[in-house]
Amino acid sequence: MSIRIDSHVHILPPWRLKALVRWILKAYPNHPVEDSISATDILSHLKTLDITHFFNFVYPLKVEETEGLNQFNKEFCAKTPGAIPFAGMHPETPEKDLYAEKLMEDESFIGFKFHPFVQQFDPWDKRMDPLYLSLREMKKPVFFHTGFESFYGQKMPIADLVKLVKRYSGLPMVFVHMAFPDCLTCFDLLDDYPELYLDATNVLAFFRPDFEGFVKSLPGQYRFMDQLLEGIEKHSNRIMYGSDYPVGMGALEDIYRDLDQLSLPDKTKEDLRINTARNFINRFQPDFNWDRKLR
Repeated sequence: MSIRIDSHVHILPPWRLKALVRWILKAYPNHPVEDSISATDILSHLKTLDITHFFNFVYPLKVEETEGLNQFNKEFCAKTPGAIPFAGMHPETPEKDLYAEKLMEDESFIGFKFHPFVQQFDPWDKRMDPLYLSLREMKKPVFFHTGFESFYGQKMPIADLVKLVKRYSGLPMVFVHMAFPDCLTCFDLLDDYPELYLDATNVLAFFRPDFEGFVKSLPGQYRFMDQLLEGIEKHSNRIMYGSDYPVGMGALEDIYRDLDQLSLPDKTKEDLRINTARNFINRFQPDFNWDRKLR
């Protein structure tokens, strides 16, 4: 079996998983995932669609959840071939640098993932300085949810994300969702900041015919979509692709089809499906065992 990597999955403890799916069903009642979905169900769906490895993200909503969620992710990924754990942290967690060092020394986790909208903080919040500085010193990456402001009814100005990259130059960062729709600015950042990566999760769904009305509302309309494809092709060695399953843009097979059917070179698609994520993990965990797969 060849390798295929989903760079964005959320398998959580049962009570959190149920709450997560109920949240998306409240926003989109026709979302094709029921709140009864289990970790076993998710793994089965991933395997059915030939996913061999996936990044598993957790994010605490309360400070007291930080330790428990990270322990869950560590134990779940240790017993699940192909699962790659990333740590989470609440912005009010004390001694963030020391806690991060403890987790990274364990060598179970690759880095950290944050969802600032859901966790109610700004990525550039000064409270996060000790963590970012520690991660930069340890050369460990941090993922940020970016973009989709209108869905969350919150603001994450692209100008402030640019300042964040400049302020912590040298810290490996991943802008998940490519600050959609400010993706073109993210492409410009890639040219100047070699430690920045992008994740195209949920972005490619906007090439579906169902979203034509939304595309027409964007500045540049179809030209924007052409520029999006051009940027993805140019920077494919720095862009990953995942599903956000079980709360991504529709059924799992539709999300993967979004990439498969685009007019992009095969090499570009292989970078997004496999190469960039594999190289990313090899960089931060050189002894990672790729033979340990979902089967």
